[in-house]
Amino acid sequence: MKNKPEESRRILKHASTVTIFTLFSRILGAARDLVIAHVFGAGWITDAFVQAFTIPNVMRRLTAEGSMTLAFLPLYTEIRDRKNPQAAKNFAAKTLGLVLASTTILTGLGIIFSPQLVFLFAAGFASSPEKFELTVLLTRVMFPYLIFVSLVAWAMGVLNAEGRFAAPAAAPILLNIGIIGAAFGISPLLDEPIIGIGIGVLLGGIAQIILQVPSLRTVGQSIKPSNFFNDENIQRLLKLLGPSLLGVAVYQINIIVLRNLASFMPSGQVTHYYNASRLSELTLGVFAFALTTASFPELSRHTASANWEKIRSTLRFTMSTTLLVVFPASVGLAIAAEPIVAMLYLHGAYAWNDVQNTAQTLQAFALSIPAVAMIRLQTALFYSLKDTRTPVKVSLFSILLTGLLGWWLSQSLEIFGLALGLAAGTWFQWGLLTFFLRKETELRKRWWPLRSSLLYLLASGGMAGFAWFASGYGLWEKGPFLFYNWIVFLALMAGSAFLYALLLIILREEQVLKMTKRLKSKIMQR
Repeated sequence: MKNKPEESRRILKHASTVTIFTLFSRILGAARDLVIAHVFGAGWITDAFVQAFTIPNVMRRLTAEGSMTLAFLPLYTEIRDRKNPQAAKNFAAKTLGLVLASTTILTGLGIIFSPQLVFLFAAGFASSPEKFELTVLLTRVMFPYLIFVSLVAWAMGVLNAEGRFAAPAAAPILLNIGIIGAAFGISPLLDEPIIGIGIGVLLGGIAQIILQVPSLRTVGQSIKPSNFFNDENIQRLLKLLGPSLLGVAVYQINIIVLRNLASFMPSGQVTHYYNASRLSELTLGVFAFALTTASFPELSRHTASANWEKIRSTLRFTMSTTLLVVFPASVGLAIAAEPIVAMLYLHGAYAWNDVQNTAQTLQAFALSIPAVAMIRLQTALFYSLKDTRTPVKVSLFSILLTGLLGWWLSQSLEIFGLALGLAAGTWFQWGLLTFFLRKETELRKRWWPLRSSLLYLLASGGMAGFAWFASGYGLWEKGPFLFYNWIVFLALMAGSAFLYALLLIILREEQVLKMTKRLKSKIMQR
């Protein structure tokens, strides 16, 4: 237990690195969405882009972030620790060959069969030939992004295992810059301006790869792909990938079903769903996923040596720190959804009706934020234990529930119903994963931060009352162009954060007291 403070500091240091770059990336991502919303509004052209961009992103989760990265890192760590660093780097070079070959083949097939893929994802677009053809064209333009983002995910696995988090975390910044730059520099030159956004996606993807090269060279990793055939470790990787690919495939089928249902809804609903999901992902990406990303190498190291005491300690610290942020974020987004969406999106071609639909959908997404954050950590734990089957089984059941609930609720609630179905399925998935984790004898011992969780909920409840009261003073239908709205909005945000922290100090929550003590110590040293 002597190493616990050191490990906690290391996780927080890495998490802060990821958080800073991710925060900057999400701010630029919000700016990117605002630019697209301002120029193109929430009509059929933006719907076409959203659906087209979804297709290579779904594929990327199959080939990279959703499966390969989680399966790769524990194996890389094990080979490095049990053999030697060079053996791990050779394994990484062979994995690079596997990623490059598989994504190139998938990209070629994706470009050829784009019409079929668009129909699979958005059958409702078939009733409008112009909309359908534009979606197909955008899909073909952006499909090579699958190769670029998969290579970045491979680099992230190597660099995170070596304790380097900055370059992978900063990569999405370049994607957003590419899209924003293309919106102003390329789109005005084209007969179909939205195609410029697709070109910006490709330029951003190339820049993301270039950014990883210096860090890879620093850790001594070759960027030359190696022959991956008949390699024992690649075969082990593929065995781990098998169940995880199935699980991710099931999850992506759920996305296909939900997006397909959305494509039959009135024009703009797909864009409302997309913008709401992006706002909820802002919180998850900046804080929750940053902590999980930072703790995953530590979990992999401890599971490789079967050190259960350190596994529980890492889990307890990561879970407590994650919930410290996601509970108030979830409550805040649910209560202040309309002010947030109005102040960000109510300008240009984005109308008040679009704001209301987006805000309502955001409220449904907000309900699922704590569950998504906890699932991310639980899944990382299963993968570090090299158990890829359990998350697959759980996701299969939860996806079926999500699809059925989403379809049923969308009949009366449209896009809001789809988001509610997703939230319900996510909490169901968390419950099942928790149940299976407790089957592991060593994980029945205390690692869940129960007291802290209850205090976070209590403080979030108090904060919710203030946020609801303060939001009633805004004239949100006038959007960001009324200075008075900015005064109310900033007071709402700052006051909510201050009240939440104050309540936790009054309740003497352990994590917050430690942070307060460290802050006082640094101030005294100065």
